[in-house]
Amino acid sequence: MLKWTVAALALTVAAPVAAQDFYGQVYGGFDRLQDSTFSGTIGGANRTVDTGFDDGYSAGVSIGRYFSGLSNDTYALRGEVELSFSRNEANTVDFSGNGVGNEGNVGGDIRSTRLFANVLADFKTQSRLTPYVGAGLGVDFVDHGISYGRNVTITGQDEALAAQLIVGGAYEVSDGVSLFSDVRFLRSFDVESTRTAPNGTTARVSDDLSRANVNFGLRFQF
Repeated sequence: MLKWTVAALALTVAAPVAAQDFYGQVYGGFDRLQDSTFSGTIGGANRTVDTGFDDGYSAGVSIGRYFSGLSNDTYALRGEVELSFSRNEANTVDFSGNGVGNEGNVGGDIRSTRLFANVLADFKTQSRLTPYVGAGLGVDFVDHGISYGRNVTITGQDEALAAQLIVGGAYEVSDGVSLFSDVRFLRSFDVESTRTAPNGTTARVSDDLSRANVNFGLRFQF
């Protein structure tokens, strides 16, 4: 997946460009990670570890370019490579092997670093406001560090295929400079980690991670 992202970046910069075809942007915002049900064979049986998370934060940067040859009077097409990060603290854990009810002493977090290749379409209006939609494909580098109960941990690092949908709008404050806000719906597929109990037994557990980001940022063309 990393090689496809690098290839997308090469395609973005290889074609002839005009003035202000390129842009860069930075953003930050809120990250809502949905509850996850990590599952695996634990103690000889199929068990689940239902984990809830606090709302966290997200931050990212991207560089891209407009494809004037693929645009028209209705929309402008652009492509970008994005690097983003988010962090969410765990707040509840319910291990099915202990019956119904949440575990105690919950702590730790999940950290996610993502590299995406995105394609977006800006819809032209007769004003400074430009709505846009987009989609991206990339890789998510996930770092687990969760603990609960009497020193039970879910830890590890994994690389997972990730995809996102983007809906937002930008407002041009001056020539080549815009403020923007968007919502990004992300999913990382089959993220694995290791559950370790105090008696030394370990088990591999996995789940998809789904999240929504609400971002605010600055874009500048050059």
